[in-house]
Amino acid sequence: MSIIIENLRLKYPDAKEKIFDDLSIKIEQNEKILLVGPSGSGKSTLLNVMGKLIPKVIDIPMKSEVLETTDNGAFVFQDPDSQFTMPTIAEELAFILENRQIPREEMDEQFEAVLRTVGLDVDLNMRIHQLSGGMKQKLAIASTLLQQADTLFLDEPTSMLDAQSARHLWDTIVNVWQDKTVIIVEHRVEFIWDIVDRIVMMNHNGEIIYTGTPEETLNKHVNLLDEFGIWHPKSWEKAPVFNEIKAQSETVLTIEDMIVTRGKQHIVSIDQLNINTGEWITLEGENGSGKTSILLALMKLIKHEGEVYYKERLIRKTKDYRGKVFPVFQNPELQFMTNNVLHEVSINFERTHDESEAKRIGMELLERFGLAHLKELHPLEISVGQKRRLSVTTAITQTPEIILFDEPTFGLDRNNTFKLLQLFDELVRSGITIIMITHDEEIKNRYPSRRLFIDGKSLIEVGENHV
Repeated sequence: MSIIIENLRLKYPDAKEKIFDDLSIKIEQNEKILLVGPSGSGKSTLLNVMGKLIPKVIDIPMKSEVLETTDNGAFVFQDPDSQFTMPTIAEELAFILENRQIPREEMDEQFEAVLRTVGLDVDLNMRIHQLSGGMKQKLAIASTLLQQADTLFLDEPTSMLDAQSARHLWDTIVNVWQDKTVIIVEHRVEFIWDIVDRIVMMNHNGEIIYTGTPEETLNKHVNLLDEFGIWHPKSWEKAPVFNEIKAQSETVLTIEDMIVTRGKQHIVSIDQLNINTGEWITLEGENGSGKTSILLALMKLIKHEGEVYYKERLIRKTKDYRGKVFPVFQNPELQFMTNNVLHEVSINFERTHDESEAKRIGMELLERFGLAHLKELHPLEISVGQKRRLSVTTAITQTPEIILFDEPTFGLDRNNTFKLLQLFDELVRSGITIIMITHDEEIKNRYPSRRLFIDGKSLIEVGENHV
């Protein structure tokens, strides 16, 4: 069936402004739509309205003159953890098939087939919380395929995947979407721009400002895409260019004979690695290869073999870093401490400044990252991309010497990604060391001073044999 929305009005309870004010859209049956817009424009919220999560599951006041949509839709969410209801992979997939009344004796074959389709090679009895972010996204897509829905709502479905996995999964989705309506929110558009039927563009005010074919959009409206920070196939032609980074000679972090495990399984080992002041290092590898586990081991948040030294001092516990090493995780909401956005960035300045001065400095940072208009909101009320920007902003208020980033550009629009890269360049030139996990090929090829890659179960330096 078609999806028709006319004069939609929606406002979060504590927000001053409406997210949507008389928004209207029509999507034809079996049409493939790419919904684009700057971070915080309401793309995910609109997807939730189309899929009836709002107001049935997410209780947000809304009104519309017409709201016609499907009762047989399937979601892939930005945060895959919010999608799962059962503890293990087998139980999660069985729950879906039970709802379809599939006999138990037929389930195992379907489990194996769908996991093979999405490229997820794991033990069915593995607990979901043990999976990497990218592996969880693959499982989320597998779950969606098992539902056999007539409409797919895909919200950043490949944001945590390496390029090869992302390409494979889009090929998989395209193979099954012929008789389905598909609405996609995705920043990584390089694999899908040319295969959707229509681009629907939104602005910062939650308004649909343009709709047209991918070819027409790129040929006639590229300036509009750039203005609103919307990713498109030519975005990186205007990326910031920095001078070569020359790291300082002081070693700030040393890793010796590290072996990281997941359960009883050996994931990755590091024989010897020295990291100097002012380096910009990317940590690369396939999904599930152990990138996040290395960061957790450095922070002493998981057990590992071997030793970690910070400026020649042996690190046994997180507190031994004395606040000089700060992590920014994939799920930024886990690190928020306060009840509003401004306080989240100003709280650290209150230790050395009076309250008014701390707020002034905090507002300057929020304005730099386009978050000033959110200052009174709770950090959990803002969009995923805005949470990511807030978590990075909070990190730099800690005055660390090393910052560990896990996918810092995940969910960010073009303009905010470029602002973040500019900030990273400034930080490393000021002597701060950055270690970041990223799947973005453009970032890996353009910016780091060193690239580390997990090859098999060993960490190697790109261009070298091992570290």
